[in-house]
Amino acid sequence: MASQWGKLRNLLRCMAKSKKKSRLSEDQLRRIFKAHDKNGDGCLDKEELKEAFRALGARVPGYRADYAIHYTDIDLDGVINENEIDHLVSYAIQFGYTLD
Repeated sequence: MASQWGKLRNLLRCMAKSKKKSRLSEDQLRRIFKAHDKNGDGCLDKEELKEAFRALGARVPGYRADYAIHYTDIDLDGVINENEIDHLVSYAIQFGYTLD
């Protein structure tokens, strides 16, 4: 019985040390992107996207912003509007951004 307790204790210690960070949900990503609409026009331009990806911890936020516009800008107006935000979230979620 004592050896089982010791194994359980060691397992719990290992789990506590290797706790994975929680991935951001779609809703959390959506809120983060909307918070980066600095001029309040309801759209995210390249600079606003770049800052959002920087805040998310992207290694190359400018590249992420460029590719996000390419991937999600359905009407090709150069910005991500309210109708395209779900596509932006789908693009971003694949990278597994986490809470710090």
